[in-house]
Amino acid sequence: MKKFLLTLLVAAMAVTGAVAQNNLSDALNQADAEIAKAAEQFPKGTWIDTNWDAAWEFGVNNTIKLKDANTGAVIYNFTKDKRSNFKINMTNAGLEISFRCEDTKRTYKFTKPVTLDTSITMDIDYDLEPNHYKVTMNFKK
Repeated sequence: MKKFLLTLLVAAMAVTGAVAQNNLSDALNQADAEIAKAAEQFPKGTWIDTNWDAAWEFGVNNTIKLKDANTGAVIYNFTKDKRSNFKINMTNAGLEISFRCEDTKRTYKFTKPVTLDTSITMDIDYDLEPNHYKVTMNFKK
């Protein structure tokens, strides 16, 4: 009888361990899926480039608009058909969104660091100038 109870106890522990491992695996897979889903979208909001009085607005479905920071007038709407090489990546620097716009002859990269800081960094390479433009923009409250 003792052998039977011991065998039953060992079997129960093995089943419990297998179920726990399966639940942990499911939880990790779900977490990976949620992270991937979140990475599909850049943070929403408006960031200000004070050097140019420009407001960069990021909206739902990765919409991007460049506006006049003072008047709110749209300067350029970076619609999906105006962008090429559109990428969203998670790097050591943070969440990055990058794209190319032939109309403006520029390549853009925006980086949101993985910190509590709400600012983002913008990098622009302009085809007609060798200078690289980089600025940290504060979130518009």
